[in-house]
Amino acid sequence: MKKLIFTMMAVTLLLVGCGAKKEEAVNVPVSEIMNAIKEKGEYVMGFEEINLKQDTDTAGKLNIDPASIEEGMLLRSMINIRADEIIILKAQDASKIEDLKKALDDEIANLDQIWSTYLPQEYEKVQHHIIKQQGNYLILIVADNPETLEKIFMDKLAPDSK
Repeated sequence: MKKLIFTMMAVTLLLVGCGAKKEEAVNVPVSEIMNAIKEKGEYVMGFEEINLKQDTDTAGKLNIDPASIEEGMLLRSMINIRADEIIILKAQDASKIEDLKKALDDEIANLDQIWSTYLPQEYEKVQHHIIKQQGNYLILIVADNPETLEKIFMDKLAPDSK
């Protein structure tokens, strides 16, 4: 009887130990994600990249408190003939995510106001924007193929991507 109980306990411990796979927090530099997106989206000429942790003026214009992010980058056209804009943020912690999401929603409202009366083909990009959260990371994508860039974001943040 003791042997049976011991065997059942051993099997239970083995199953619990193997089955309780803990999700690891992914820690990918925002610059690595942005570089992959720039490469795939062919954002080379005519685009500026802004570090939102360092450029507090630009962060302020986006309603992003630099203290609420560990890292943040903005990629946008240097000339106002393309609506393309990508913002990638890594929240300082989970408590900051809602405020950062609101800032991204506010930026879409701003872009909507700007592009709705300017260039119709660019306004379509704004209308088909994507805002996505994965862990403490957020992204706003205004581009021709936002789904392709969203996939890069998600793949870079997959636990098995490292």
